[in-house]
Amino acid sequence: MNVFVYGTLLVPKIWEEVTRTKDLVSQSASLSGFEIRCVRDAVYPGIFASPAAQAPVPGRVFFEVPEEALRRLDAYEDDFYLREEVLPVIDGGGQVAAHAYLVPTEMADTILSPHGWSLEWFEENCLGEFWKRIFTT
Repeated sequence: MNVFVYGTLLVPKIWEEVTRTKDLVSQSASLSGFEIRCVRDAVYPGIFASPAAQAPVPGRVFFEVPEEALRRLDAYEDDFYLREEVLPVIDGGGQVAAHAYLVPTEMADTILSPHGWSLEWFEENCLGEFWKRIFTT
């Protein structure tokens, strides 16, 4: 199964720690019709279907993710996310079917803050503390 990631899993060491995979084929991609925002009181994002989305959500598609890695991803993601099929566009190519972790649209305003999220902001301001809190004992 292909998986579209858009948040903390874009950081290679987080992807590898969660999935225990290193050498999967992946490609940059974007997902239109969705909005990305910070989860309330957190430093990681959620996306939801939004007709008001101004720009595609940037991310990456990992191809042929093994079942064991999918189970690890399901365990890593919070309970409010739904893993559903989406159709991101691969950079330099067309659409591809992939699963992504989505916030239900009807719950977006409750779960997500009104603030956007970017990988650059996360890496500069939050990655070190996030890594310590999530992956070290």
